[in-house]
Amino acid sequence: MSTALQDRRRHQTEREIRDAALDLFEERGVDGTTVDDIAHAAGVSPRTVYRYATTKERAALIPDAEAEARFEAALAALDPAAPLVPQVEGLWRDALAVFGDGRSATGRAVLRLWRLVPREPGLLLAAIAVDEERLARAQRVLVDDLGLDALTARVALESTAVVVRVALDHWAAGPRRASLVTAYDEACAALHGQR
Repeated sequence: MSTALQDRRRHQTEREIRDAALDLFEERGVDGTTVDDIAHAAGVSPRTVYRYATTKERAALIPDAEAEARFEAALAALDPAAPLVPQVEGLWRDALAVFGDGRSATGRAVLRLWRLVPREPGLLLAAIAVDEERLARAQRVLVDDLGLDALTARVALESTAVVVRVALDHWAAGPRRASLVTAYDEACAALHGQR
């Protein structure tokens, strides 16, 4: 089997698990859902769910492969000689563009997740943990590969990540279906005192 076919199958399984978890969390809540329930709804074994997500909450947080790839590529392309924060804001913007206005399958999943987060504390904690892991990996790239100092890398990544979380909250809570990038740009403008 080709690597491309294996990747497509893996991404399809990830989406099926994520969507099953979101469906069940919306219907029953996180506390009313088990990993076995998610596995059954996704048509996979519980072992397969655990292969992709270490907890039932993380099943709803399986990252979008395209957004992750865009983030990683933009991260590796940062110029260590240029101001870092505007570059990191740009890489977030590029990664968030994958989700559009929430009408694509990927966008709908993120929108559904961030509409659940305010009423599911365990899901919020899992989302924060996933973000922290992503930021730690990104910081290693900035320090180890690009030669930036750890403090500069951490401040740039963590301060912009907070803006991403605020943008996700703003987008999910809003009555209109603007794009996630629009919500992010509004949050960045608020941060920089341009609103």
